[in-house]
Amino acid sequence: MSIDIEGQVLRPERIATLRAEAAHDRHLRAMRGAVGRLGITKVALDQERLNQVVHSFSEELPSPGVTDQMKSGRCWMFAGVNLLRRSAAHELNAKEFELSQNYLTFWEKLEKANCFLDDVLTTLDEEKDSRLLGQLFASPAGDGGEWELFANLVLKYGVVPKAAMPETHHANESQLMVTILNAKLREDGLGLRRAHRAGATRGDLLARRDRMLDEIYRMLSVFLGLPPETFDLEYRDKDDAFHREAGLSPHAFLERHVDFDPDAYVSLVNVPTADKPFGVAYLVDHLPVVRGGTPRPYLNVDAEVMRQAALRQLEAGEGVYFGCDVAQMMDIEQGILAEGLYDLRAVLGVPVRESKADRLDYLGEIAGGHQMVLSGVHRVDGPPLRWKVENSWGDKHGEKGYFAMTDGWFEEYVYQVVVRKAHLDPGLLAALDRPPVHLPPWDPMRGL
Repeated sequence: MSIDIEGQVLRPERIATLRAEAAHDRHLRAMRGAVGRLGITKVALDQERLNQVVHSFSEELPSPGVTDQMKSGRCWMFAGVNLLRRSAAHELNAKEFELSQNYLTFWEKLEKANCFLDDVLTTLDEEKDSRLLGQLFASPAGDGGEWELFANLVLKYGVVPKAAMPETHHANESQLMVTILNAKLREDGLGLRRAHRAGATRGDLLARRDRMLDEIYRMLSVFLGLPPETFDLEYRDKDDAFHREAGLSPHAFLERHVDFDPDAYVSLVNVPTADKPFGVAYLVDHLPVVRGGTPRPYLNVDAEVMRQAALRQLEAGEGVYFGCDVAQMMDIEQGILAEGLYDLRAVLGVPVRESKADRLDYLGEIAGGHQMVLSGVHRVDGPPLRWKVENSWGDKHGEKGYFAMTDGWFEEYVYQVVVRKAHLDPGLLAALDRPPVHLPPWDPMRGL
């Protein structure tokens, strides 16, 4: 049912009443001054709540130091690479070790271009104002990504040390590169659609598509450099012994020095909405993927299942890739993620609250999800009280780049953890043996 109100008009007398009430409310007058000068987060901060969350943990993994994604949206890639570098550092007996994010960025952009052009060819008869076409053309080369894309990139292209392909200006500050790539791909997509309408054959369309992809490769070589086919690995280990391995390929390095089997992992999500029952696997259609790669569905579970699986993985000495709504209840300077950190009602005079399900059902707030790594936990004779988080925003925030997250924040704002299947009940994993439920590309689960 809808209500026919023929368009409500904000009349001058109503506005005058609102102004008079706001002008004479002493609380609002005080808040206008404070928020105007300091910003709402500094005014609404609950200092006592902040003081309760400290950077100490009863259990934590060795710290390899944090990385910095700079001005790029590659948190998902940094989180994945940060997992792998722990394995590499352990195998190499290296105190600090970093893998090249730029190397995977090159292949990520090329695979996204390949995926987009394929999607254009499979939707040639879609109307130009269709919701699907709008989704495909929105940002074909954007920085965002998720676990399936990361895992399949590593399997297809391997990994290299950071020294073999360092960051470039446009890897670190990606906005202009992405804008140019998006413009080129949209132009290419439009060109394919126009050629189809003009009667181009299938062979001609495929040839055009290949030329377009060649052009994207050349552009990426300018923005990011050429990925190495081989490299020499040289480093000193923790005992100050020098090591050198000449002529390694990215796949040889992965096989020799990194313990990574994506098939051993599952992506758990907590989406407590009425239309997505727990114990069911889901795939979002038309996400950027590595063509020919293995689809890796999300398995929807209760938050407690995620929590216990993450704990078991940390107990086994391995970090946990996770996705969250990081903008909620965060003090970036102190590196604190805690529910109730800001009392917005006290400042604004009205309640501001939504359930986890509502935030997902009505999209909005998790569209910009952020991925990080759990690297520790604090427990005192019982369930977890807080978690240690390895971020990828450099070492200027929090405790040298590490954040402290309360368990209540985990419950409310963590939407995904990637864990080994061995840490889960086999009965739950049976859902992965059934065909996944396919979701449209605009489903809120896309933002996880």
